Amino acid sequence: MKHREVVIYARTYDQENCEGKLVRGGEIHILSKKQTISDENGVSNGHKVAQLEVPFEVAQRIIGQVPAVCEVDYEITAENKALVLLPKNVQVIKEIESLNIEEEIERLAEDSISAF
Repeated sequence: MKHREVVIYARTYDQENCEGKLVRGGEIHILSKKQTISDENGVSNGHKVAQLEVPFEVAQRIIGQVPAVCEVDYEITAENKALVLLPKNVQVIKEIESLNIEEEIERLAEDSISAF
């Protein structure tokens, strides 16, 4: 299952597992669509950020290219009796040139790439 996402952060890491073996991994942060939510507890506005674990090679490949609009290929996996979407591949479509996300979305529309 593929989705276009704005990836704002990528990193790799080395970590020892409980058996003392070196485990390499990666992490990306994805920016959500702008949200305005109002409920009985108050009002929130802005972008939520999702932190996702990815294979080491995936994060390593896109470091230096983010922030960017990316195509994220998700894999549905069962973990602890629940279905979970895990990103298995991330492909950079277009690096973001501006800090203003709305400008980037407009630029993408002009380039006839349908994002979001």
